[in-house]
Amino acid sequence: MSHLLKRLLVLLGLACGAALALMLAAKSPANRSGGRALGQGRPIDREDALALAASPAPDGVGDRAMDHCRALVAFGPRYFGRPGWSQQLDYIVDELERSGVSTERDTWTDRRELITLSNVIATIPGRRPERVVLACHHDTKCTTGHPVDAHNFHFIGANDGASGVGLLLAIAPLLAKRDNKATIQLVFFDGEESLDFDWNVDRALFGSKRFVRRDVDARRSGAAAPIAAVILLDMVGRADMQIQEELYSSPQLRRICWSAAVATGHEESFFQVAEAATDDHVPFLEAGIPAVDLIDLKQNPYWHTARDTLEVMAPASLQTTADVVLTMLPAIESGLVGTPR
Repeated sequence: MSHLLKRLLVLLGLACGAALALMLAAKSPANRSGGRALGQGRPIDREDALALAASPAPDGVGDRAMDHCRALVAFGPRYFGRPGWSQQLDYIVDELERSGVSTERDTWTDRRELITLSNVIATIPGRRPERVVLACHHDTKCTTGHPVDAHNFHFIGANDGASGVGLLLAIAPLLAKRDNKATIQLVFFDGEESLDFDWNVDRALFGSKRFVRRDVDARRSGAAAPIAAVILLDMVGRADMQIQEELYSSPQLRRICWSAAVATGHEESFFQVAEAATDDHVPFLEAGIPAVDLIDLKQNPYWHTARDTLEVMAPASLQTTADVVLTMLPAIESGLVGTPR
């Protein structure tokens, strides 16, 4: 064997090894930073916060969000095909309509996976057509039928699923009465969770991928106004919540988020750690739409375990997140939404 051929075989082996390592990293349950070509940004300078006026949520919003979480968890597992999935979707639509918010369901069957999924989209008109999207995922992790016994257990997703839904439902009446400069859309994504127990981005994020694909087509045809920004809520109710600085997220929105945490006195619950996470904001980023992920994933001991129950949650954490989101909105509207004509 020639020296050149040996060298080529060695290089081929190294390349295959590297590819295998990347595949394993992308599928690791503790690593949701794999699987996308987005570049990770640098952490923001936390000493350079914007001077935002605090717009905290009224007292009791965290309690109302927690009540929604209790109702959702009572439905049991809430992924496609389970009774709790249908019950939860009906609950979300009923609560939004009770708040006076126009709501629609987008239901489809994924041709490759042969599963039926459903997004819920609620629209609150503003003075401008440009949209600010507040989003979460409503599905819970499927924890049945996996080849590894440890991956099969009763999972109700109190924080990972219910917390984002409960909080959006709790603030929907406030947003419906608010003088919104931007049109606000509340979007509840289905199919965020990976069908494989270990993270596999190609079998996850079904709802956000579909929403963005349809939205891009609508904007190209002039049937929809641009999305100015996306705020994604994922696991925002843990008692000792730590919202990480998610490094795929748009730097401008990360700075607004941190500044809102400073303005409302919630710095201790935000950006103490920084790490990228692939989530429902990624399809928006790939489409060039600014997005930020408020996620409590790093060092979360309850993630995708049977211990993700109401007992590890606290209304105070939901109230904290509401304070920050509502303080972010005016800054987003003034910085990313056009002035009235």
